[in-house]
Amino acid sequence: MNWDDLRFVLALSKSGSLARAAKVLGVDHTTVGRRIEAAETSLGVRLFTRTTTGYVPTADADRLLAPMTRVEEAVLAVERGAQANRASLEGPVRVTSPETFGAAYLAPRLATFGLAHRGLTIELVPGGEVLDLGRRQAEVAVRFFRSRDQQLVVRRVAEASYGLYASTEYLARRPLKSQRELGEHAILTSTPGPNVVEAQWVKRLTGGAQPSFVSTLSLALVSAARASAGIAVLPRYLGDAEPTLRHLPMPDPPSEGVWLTVHKDLKQTPRVRALLDFLAATMKADAQLLLGR
Repeated sequence: MNWDDLRFVLALSKSGSLARAAKVLGVDHTTVGRRIEAAETSLGVRLFTRTTTGYVPTADADRLLAPMTRVEEAVLAVERGAQANRASLEGPVRVTSPETFGAAYLAPRLATFGLAHRGLTIELVPGGEVLDLGRRQAEVAVRFFRSRDQQLVVRRVAEASYGLYASTEYLARRPLKSQRELGEHAILTSTPGPNVVEAQWVKRLTGGAQPSFVSTLSLALVSAARASAGIAVLPRYLGDAEPTLRHLPMPDPPSEGVWLTVHKDLKQTPRVRALLDFLAATMKADAQLLLGR
């Protein structure tokens, strides 16, 4: 059989959808369907049943998935080892990060790093999805949580704080004289959740007042604040950079650790090591900017 077809079988078994598997593999959904059919033909078994909710592995597939996974892990280990042996500062380095932090903070700094190392191509993938470093969906991750995978090496390199911001136009129209008045204002905040520290903080400040606008993307909250739609909860590095917004000091502002994460097999690869060192040094130099002090 074509061993590369195993990637497509495993991707579909995890995602349950041709479209989602195609996105992970970087191909179109028709290619996924074609490679699944090829794998079924070569193995002589039916691997998936199509249902109204997606593709479900058959009993035959369930028996084969464990050895297929071991084959994939062995191939990925060979690829990581080959990557680690490349001694020059050449080739691509893919970096994954949260969407706003990637677009607003990392992008200009990574572009500057790429300019200084013309043999490298730095690819930034900002988004809410946590990419799998073991499967080389990215080489370096900048995360706001500590990964517990024993195959990953993590390093806390910074702390990013949050604050409240409003436009000068909004405050001229609706002055904020004290924290007690916050509950009477339009609040723009992250989508609430048990691990969303900034949303929990503003909920405490306002006494549980209903926000008027929520978004998972801080860049959207910036736009809303610029439009004088209310008082926004923003990362300090983002809010302080907006000339039309004014910081509103409040007690006990929350913060989150920033973690550099890399697979242990790649941490000493020259191009990856150079990027890790650059990011660590850059965020150390920007400590006050990230904390807003």
